[in-house]
Amino acid sequence: MKSQRSWAEILAFRHFFTSSFQYSVIVTSILLAKVLHLFSHVTSLPPLLFLLYLPTYLALDVVAAAATWNLVHLKCHGLLSVFLSLVRRVICLGIIGAASCQISFYLEMGSDIKWGAAKNFAHDRAGMKLFMSGSKHAAVIAAVITITARAISHPLYAVTNILASTVVKVIIPRRLRQRLCGGLEYKVIPGEDEAPVSQEDRSLDGGSLNAEPKAGLENEISGGPSWLTRIMVLAPIITTAILLVVRPPNPPFGHMSGTLPFTLLEIWSPSAQAICRAGHLPDEIIFPLPQLVSSTHWEPTKDNFPGWMPKAKTSTSDLKGWDRTLAQSWLPVGRINGFDRWYDNLSSVEGVNYDPVRDPVRITNLDQDLLAPLAELRKHNATIKHIVMISLESTRKDVFPFKKDSNIHNLVKRSHKTSESAAEADVHLATLTPNAEILTGEERRFDFNKRPISESRTWRDTSKEMGGINVAGAFTTSTTTFKSMIGSHCGVQPLPVDFTVEAHGHIYQPCVPSILELFNSNKANTSTPSEFTSMPWKSVFVQSITDHYDHQDELNKHIGFSKVIVKDDLLDPSSKYYPPTEEESNYFGFPESQVKPYLRDLFHEAEEKNERLFLSHFTSSTHHPWNVPKGGGEDIEYLARNRLKKNHQLNSYLNTVRYGDKWIGEVMDLLEESGIIDQTLVVLVGDHGMAFREDSKVYSTFENGHITNMEVPLVFFHPKLPRTQLDVRTTSLSIIPTILDLLISTDSLNSQDLDIASNLVHQYEGQSLIRPYQTTKNGRQAWVISVLNAGAALLSISTSAFPFRLIIPVCKSGLYRFTSTDVDPHELTPTEANSILDLTALVAKLSPEAAAWVVDAEKVGKWWVLEQRRRWRYHGAARQEDMTAKQMQGAGTEPKKHWWNT
Repeated sequence: MKSQRSWAEILAFRHFFTSSFQYSVIVTSILLAKVLHLFSHVTSLPPLLFLLYLPTYLALDVVAAAATWNLVHLKCHGLLSVFLSLVRRVICLGIIGAASCQISFYLEMGSDIKWGAAKNFAHDRAGMKLFMSGSKHAAVIAAVITITARAISHPLYAVTNILASTVVKVIIPRRLRQRLCGGLEYKVIPGEDEAPVSQEDRSLDGGSLNAEPKAGLENEISGGPSWLTRIMVLAPIITTAILLVVRPPNPPFGHMSGTLPFTLLEIWSPSAQAICRAGHLPDEIIFPLPQLVSSTHWEPTKDNFPGWMPKAKTSTSDLKGWDRTLAQSWLPVGRINGFDRWYDNLSSVEGVNYDPVRDPVRITNLDQDLLAPLAELRKHNATIKHIVMISLESTRKDVFPFKKDSNIHNLVKRSHKTSESAAEADVHLATLTPNAEILTGEERRFDFNKRPISESRTWRDTSKEMGGINVAGAFTTSTTTFKSMIGSHCGVQPLPVDFTVEAHGHIYQPCVPSILELFNSNKANTSTPSEFTSMPWKSVFVQSITDHYDHQDELNKHIGFSKVIVKDDLLDPSSKYYPPTEEESNYFGFPESQVKPYLRDLFHEAEEKNERLFLSHFTSSTHHPWNVPKGGGEDIEYLARNRLKKNHQLNSYLNTVRYGDKWIGEVMDLLEESGIIDQTLVVLVGDHGMAFREDSKVYSTFENGHITNMEVPLVFFHPKLPRTQLDVRTTSLSIIPTILDLLISTDSLNSQDLDIASNLVHQYEGQSLIRPYQTTKNGRQAWVISVLNAGAALLSISTSAFPFRLIIPVCKSGLYRFTSTDVDPHELTPTEANSILDLTALVAKLSPEAAAWVVDAEKVGKWWVLEQRRRWRYHGAARQEDMTAKQMQGAGTEPKKHWWNT
């Protein structure tokens, strides 16, 4: 009777280097990763097509298993045998590591890992921290794979041995088979890397391991296989081959066939699409809707308005028609950062990169009167001496403020099993975002725990009639942080290219600090200006985390900040407030509280030195991994824990939102303490949102166009501005036009600066938000186009005129996705297809109007990709796996310190 082995024997270390285990661990890793991969795409095709082409999806897995089978049986002698043994072990570790990472990434993010992008983390310290944040889960999965592989290694090996010998008999002629293997079955002779195999091992291996062939077996193998055997072997092979030939070439079929280790080749594989390769830019870019830019729609120059006279074809180097006379009255002789396109000596550049006169999709509303609540703006004495722009990391619009009976509130309630538990959570949710409620003027609608009125904080007592402009429906220009920041700070659209290569580029519009520097250059040097409008501006950037990731430090220089305070300054022993009083709270640096004394000094110094301050402050606590700093108190359980008593990521996020709201209140308190609150315009804008498991099947910003990633807060707060609520789909491109329009309309500029601002406001793409927003004009639509993290793969296209949204793949294969927010506001049931033609046909069944819009949107999106490359004078590759070191120029990598840009 055979003795039964204990688990200790099964897991004995000596078994981990046998051929059977090596084969089992590789095959198990590949198959588990593939099953999850197919499961993630089970809804990408109709069930019939999914089942029909299922053999083709598994073809590469069979190839991988066959290659592995031959690898573990390959025998050598001497040093070559030692080398081969090492190679096998490295491959085993590599495959199990890749599989565990792929599975854990899917369980964490709900999407496939992109190996081409993953390689970038290896060169980035902060990126590696982010990547390693899932190492515990990956380690657990690796352990599960190892245990499973060991437990099934012998039966798996035995079955494969039978299948392999059968396939060999059918495919290889008898004489050749006898010559190659002597008519014997596959058998394994222990090599130098294998432990001795016990009798029990041989029995569990079905007698195949280290065993001589049974009597008569040679004759059986030497003889020809039966017809039934031939049919059983050849039928699947032929069927799969036919299906591979007739299978549609378009996505997602090829993507669904991907399997380890072949998908790892993405790390080195170049992009096949010409539009994404380096150097690809046609001599002429043709606008796809020429009827909209015909001369019958042209608008002549009037006052400061430069006119609108675009042509359907745009040359990448044409300089004709660029009128610089508008700028000559105020442009100084010395070149100012950001104003290159206004100077005459353009011989070293490739033409005018942006001209509002030639922009075929630009719509201006500066010819409109002020909105009704703002019609008598000057009588409110809402002068603007200082500007504070606060960029809110990963802040969704639906948590700014968090409202009762909103979709996210319903998601939270759904996690609770009892009404009592949900009611207890509501008590905490009612006080989640009190400061956001004040700043936006939106009611949270909870019936209890109203925010207390503080007599010492007048900004908190702002009546519902006063407080500024709140925008519902604002979209980010990019779900990558820095690409989004160039929109809010410079009024430009991002490049559809991976990572923030814009940091090295030629920003095609003047950023806010550059505009203020221009104001300074046109002022008389007065030591004590009598009016604040004659005071010089100072531009400062402040964040409590590192600025080294993706060359944010270089981007800040391009934007034009005269002073920067970041993590390095907090850690500088010569710093005024060294050392920090709290520990680092995430991958990137310290909690926001550590810059509070620096902000206080900036506000006081501005008043003492008779300066006007532009402060840009970036918050980071709401970034993954959503750790509330120790000074923020204990986490509150807004969502009930799951069955495994594990906390929801959304719950952790809401706790950081609570901390972030409290911090915003403290910044506003500092403004009041400094005595400048009534003369300060505070602009709050989210860089992007954040989708979670409760919202979307893909719960991250990476290549995810779900609406929760796109909608962000956008607020222009001033205690003396009439309260105005806007429900328009716009982007941060409207920030600079609105700031300039407010400075003009509130008498906050002297005569020289007024002349400059009145001219510059017409040069930007965005519309002013203190005037009626123009969603259409002469058939044109106000397009809202956003690039999705990491930049090159997908494009989000929407418009202010219709509630439709389209996601299109750009530099990768993928699904086309359509939603209509009036029918499906939370995008629970998107319409998806593998081509634009298929998507249009599906949408036509829902709405002919929407189908026509989809056709135009896709055309405009493709035109926009080329147009952005022209504006940025960018000739490099779009996908980071295609970029050379020179083209990358540090984008997404830094040899020392970084900060993750999502």
